[in-house]
Parts: sequence; C-alpha cells; structure tokens
Amino acid sequence: MPGDLDTHGQDARLHTGRLILTPADPHRVPDVDLLIEGLRQSGFLGEPLSVRGERAFAIGPGFLSLLTFAGCAVQIRDNRNAGRFSHIRVPPVSPYPRLMVGRNTRSPRCVGCRAPLSGWRELVDHWATHPHAGVRCPSCAETRPPWLWDWKQQGGFGRVFVCVEEVFPGEAVPTPAFFEQLIRVSGIGWRHFYIQD
Repeated sequence: MPGDLDTHGQDARLHTGRLILTPADPHRVPDVDLLIEGLRQSGFLGEPLSVRGERAFAIGPGFLSLLTFAGCAVQIRDNRNAGRFSHIRVPPVSPYPRLMVGRNTRSPRCVGCRAPLSGWRELVDHWATHPHAGVRCPSCAETRPPWLWDWKQQGGFGRVFVCVEEVFPGEAVPTPAFFEQLIRVSGIGWRHFYIQD
C-alpha cells in the first residue's frame, strides 16, 4: 500500500534488501558484545548509529574486503543524509529461534523428499508462540522443526542476527575470511540468507 513505512520511517516498497548472518544452529547465541567488538576490530563495523531499540553501525573500512559483491551496477550508499544507505544492524537477541522472512521468501522444501511446504505463512504465528513445534511434510510425512526445512537462502531462523541493510538479495556474499572471523569471535558456525521487506 502507498505509505507503508518500515521501522526506519521509510517507504518499505523501496527496500533494496538485506543480507542476514546468523549462527548455523538457530539455538546458539554468542556473546553479542564480543561479537560486535570482533566485527569492529576486523573493520566490518564502523561508528555506532542511533537506531531505536537496536544496535546499529555504519559500514567500516574493511566492509568491502569481507563481502564479495557481484553485479554490474553495485552501489554501496554510505551517506546517511541521502535517504536509504548501507549500514549494519544487530537486533535484540530473541529468547527462542524466530523466523526472518520477506516478500522474496518462497515455500521452504522438505530436506528429505524436497516437497514444498505450501501454506507455510499461515504457520508463522504458531511457530512464534510454539517455538518447539514440529512441521509434518505433506509428502513424506517426516516431522522436523521449521528451521530444518530448506529455506533456499530466502529466510531463516535464529536468535541473533547481523543485518546488512540495503543490499540486493544475492548481490553480496560473505567471504571465507569473513566466516572465519565470525567463528573466531563467536566460537560457533554461521550461515547467511537474504530478505526484502
């Protein structure tokens, strides 16, 4: 609808997208202060920004060396006065794995038989209030938690997220060195996916 605003007061229809990093095990939560300090030391995070209820940072001097950008017209806007700009947010830690999805998210697939889970959007509220609920595959009848379905890098579960704002889905890929840095500062494995509001 015209006038739909995101949490930053901007027209959500104009959201480029975000790259989201989260621990590979959606139950694991690293020490967020140590994580942020490690990402600052690596140059991924720049100076803190003022964002209500979240920790946010400008991109740091090492940002472009820790992400690989693909595409013919990649634009990294870091000017905060120009409207939408690239920056990094770390939302508050969730008490249980929660699902992050966007308008680009498609039906997850069963990891056993590859059948899609149609009607998954109607289950999101249930998952939020029943964090240990299993999901039965309509094809092979296997039951597994929703985070063990294949979300095809278009959504995912976690308790802690590092969100790189204003990055088109698939445009930025974390380098192996960046994943090594995340493991070094957190002691756990990480994965990534992309969403658009």
